[in-house]
Amino acid sequence: MKIIYKLKSGALQFTVFVAGLIALLLSGLMLYAYTFMYMKEQSKGAIENIQLSDTGIEYLLKQSEINSDTLSIDFNQKENQTIKVNLSQWGFFEKAYTITQFRKKIFVKTAIIGSLINSENSPTLFLQETQNPLTIVGNTSIKGIAFLPSQGVKPGYITGNSYYGSSLIYGSIKKSTSTLPKLEKSVTNALLFYLKDYKPMIQGDYINLETNRRIVNSFKTNTKGTYSKEAIVLANREITGNIIIKSDTLISIKRTAVLKDLILIAPIIEIEEGTIGNFQAIASKRITVGKACKLSYPSAMVLFQDNKDNLNIRSANPFDNQIFIDSGTIIKGSVCYFQTKELPDFHTQMVLEKESRIKGQVYCNGNFELRGTVSGSVYTKQFVANQSGSIFVNHIYNGTIENENIPTFFGGMVLENEPKTIMKWLY
Repeated sequence: MKIIYKLKSGALQFTVFVAGLIALLLSGLMLYAYTFMYMKEQSKGAIENIQLSDTGIEYLLKQSEINSDTLSIDFNQKENQTIKVNLSQWGFFEKAYTITQFRKKIFVKTAIIGSLINSENSPTLFLQETQNPLTIVGNTSIKGIAFLPSQGVKPGYITGNSYYGSSLIYGSIKKSTSTLPKLEKSVTNALLFYLKDYKPMIQGDYINLETNRRIVNSFKTNTKGTYSKEAIVLANREITGNIIIKSDTLISIKRTAVLKDLILIAPIIEIEEGTIGNFQAIASKRITVGKACKLSYPSAMVLFQDNKDNLNIRSANPFDNQIFIDSGTIIKGSVCYFQTKELPDFHTQMVLEKESRIKGQVYCNGNFELRGTVSGSVYTKQFVANQSGSIFVNHIYNGTIENENIPTFFGGMVLENEPKTIMKWLY
């Protein structure tokens, strides 16, 4: 006799439900494992992107030539991973740009680059060999390594004042050469281009200073700028980033302007007293910096005069053909006067007034009147002191050059055959 058991429909449904639930759990576990591995790979790729960008920056620090093209570089890459780099001129300095990509993850890193300065080993003073000794008067103080003409250094006497220090040079003395250390050729080429040829080329790259009180442009995008044949007055506005402003006549910066990281280009650039900011000023006729300004690192004041075919540039304005920095001002960065003529004269091309300070580098292939303080390095053809209606050549009167109130390592103007370093990370 056969006994037939019948499975109730409720039990069958429960079995199917349990099987489905197990399948869903297994599918969820598999999806979780896949997602975990995918996110782990993506996170690892993002970290590698950042690390690769550092590889790109290190590569650019070793390059000696500017290249406007964006290049791919070789490395031990994995599938779907790339790195591209670009080294360009950014005013008086250089700009490094790297872009790394892993699948759809993209990371961009940019920085301002300059020559690496070791304040303990670099010249505190490099005075070009002109067959004239350096004469120091009053409370002048020079601390660090001094490269001087073969005639050396001696105390002097101006308007009843002799030299009051206990030592002529507080540091070592070495012999200088008949030429100053050279700037990279790309720097001088860039200065000529900015002053003579630069204009925003694409309509989308123009900015309107009249309608926008706050302008910000990232260094990860195209450079934007504005150009005018007339004078430009910057006041009551904030301008930040990858921006170039050029005038064919004058740029006047008022203390109410907040300027950060941009480049200003004009024959004449005037900075009102009390101005605070961080920018590069590139001029061909004069730069005047008013009293009590504070320009943070890495600012640059650069006067470039292509005057080899016009040797007798004269002007009724006493500030023309020079950089004038008034009292109480602090500039952290580089101040440079560069001219193409080679015949000497006794005009003053750079003046640093009393109680003013430059923390960084001064480069002057003309005549530098030092009344304030330079913390860092001075490279100059000659010093002059204008006192009582007379010009004293290769004299420093109450000026200070020292290497103690600066970092041991920092970045400065780009000199030939010098290693490079990061001056500032950009955004």
